[in-house]
Amino acid sequence: MGKDLISVFLPALDEELTIESVIDDIPTKKLMGMGYDVEILVVDGNSKDRTKEIARNKGARVITQQGIGKGLGVREAFSAFKGQYLFMMDADATYPGYHILDIIPLLESGKYDVVLGSRMNGTILPGAMSRFNYIGNKFLTETANALFPNGHKISDVCTGMWGFRREVVKDLNLTAVYFEIEAEMFAKCIKKGYKIGEIPIEYRRRKTPSKLRSMKHGSRIFSQLITEKLFNR
Repeated sequence: MGKDLISVFLPALDEELTIESVIDDIPTKKLMGMGYDVEILVVDGNSKDRTKEIARNKGARVITQQGIGKGLGVREAFSAFKGQYLFMMDADATYPGYHILDIIPLLESGKYDVVLGSRMNGTILPGAMSRFNYIGNKFLTETANALFPNGHKISDVCTGMWGFRREVVKDLNLTAVYFEIEAEMFAKCIKKGYKIGEIPIEYRRRKTPSKLRSMKHGSRIFSQLITEKLFNR
């Protein structure tokens, strides 16, 4: 057993075209060289393709979630992971796994309890984010900052790349079902007094059709932020 176990969680739904490259992109050997053991956890949202089969063949631990929605998958992962640190990133190959190496020292040091990978402060590759989504993300992030002041402003509340210390994950008690899960995570981290930091990351163009519906899911994210502020004390 190494110094600590790191869990890398990939929420996935019909990602047979990308799941293998995402797992390969996780810097497992470098993390093991740093003294860590690494667990790759794929929570599958009832894929109809070969996502689960490919993930298992790559050595991942695969859980089929109960119900539909990214939020449900995140909640199952938060109950099932084993590591001292948990990293979450989407399984669509838009987030480079090597950024884990930038996040882990910030969590190890105790400077931050949670670290977000910011696309807005990093490099958004051509075609990776529409202008409409960019503006929407800016609006939702400013809303989050206004409702949940943290001493400094974050830049990307909707990011799909997060790093957590174990005790944070076990303390959040999440309830979101769909893409509003990141907004709930951020709000509850702030309300519970956890220190949140960011690093700039590269954001790549998705190779397969997006499951995000900008207006529908954007309204849910906004509603989640308001609900967390007014009702979920």
